[in-house]
Amino acid sequence: MTDERRSPAYAPLKGLLYLASLLYGVGLFGRRLFYRFGIFKSERVPLKIISVGNLTLGGTGKTPFVIRLVRMLDEDLGKKTSVLIRGYGWDEQTMLKKKLTDTPILVGEDRARSAHKAIKLYGSDTAILDDGFQHWELSRNMDIVLIDSRKPFGNGYLFPRGVLREPMSAISRASVVVFTKIDRKSPGLEAVKEELKQINSGLIFLEALHKPAYIYDLKVRKELPVTFLKGKRVMLLSSIGDPDYFNQTVAGLGADIAEHIIFPDHHNYAEGDAAGIIKRCNERKFDFILTTEKDEVKLRRMSLLSFGGYPVMTLGIEMEITSGKELLVDRLRSLYTRQGAK
Repeated sequence: MTDERRSPAYAPLKGLLYLASLLYGVGLFGRRLFYRFGIFKSERVPLKIISVGNLTLGGTGKTPFVIRLVRMLDEDLGKKTSVLIRGYGWDEQTMLKKKLTDTPILVGEDRARSAHKAIKLYGSDTAILDDGFQHWELSRNMDIVLIDSRKPFGNGYLFPRGVLREPMSAISRASVVVFTKIDRKSPGLEAVKEELKQINSGLIFLEALHKPAYIYDLKVRKELPVTFLKGKRVMLLSSIGDPDYFNQTVAGLGADIAEHIIFPDHHNYAEGDAAGIIKRCNERKFDFILTTEKDEVKLRRMSLLSFGGYPVMTLGIEMEITSGKELLVDRLRSLYTRQGAK
């Protein structure tokens, strides 16, 4: 809940969710104690583990950042990297495999086992733990936390009253904070940085944005420049964590948005959805349907490359680090040059 609905009618619901968030917080605290006192143990594996995660629910851009990080480790440090992914959200793993064709993507709940496979089968010296900030079963060498620049901590409450997966104080475990969607940043972002520095003075800050890279026509399998969108009237279709940012990005490229059909994050399209989408399309005039790369993966699985003859195109994006990249490279390099580092 984000508190965008302020009617008194929602007060009872907010109260119930607040009580649930207290219970959630107690559960988190208990879990931390079990690890602190050694009742639960984090497993160490003989390769560098870099976790990429977040403090909040919703789309902060983990998948495009993981892709950027793999390329940095390869190009700047010459490392043989694998990606360890839990497997929730098969659209994300498919997208990783599509974008990182030379990188092993290991899927499984037991990510310590996946790390051992990365060493044995692929000779990896580094593994990226995707969505790993709350995955304490596997010890890591670095925690990178992504924070949405527009609304860093939602309404400040823990789930389910808010969007926080952990209290803000958990940032004490991190080494690097990446403020994503910096092109839409909150005016209070510098104050947020100061607040985080008070919790963890060793943090370094990066800034990044989702850069539109190309338009892809699914039917004719052709890439077009993003300038193709200018002046076009489009129907948006998405099932991602942050549909508003997709909307803003497309509008920023000069397209006229007829309507945005939004499904929940990680929604698996079914045949029944197609009929509803076609019905909505029949009520509008537009040039083509535009969707995201994650949605393209799911549409391909259902062979939904057009809806009732309406063409479908994808907006391809890349994560661009606009500030702090050299700081990150230096900190990554230090993982391998510390005395006794393996």
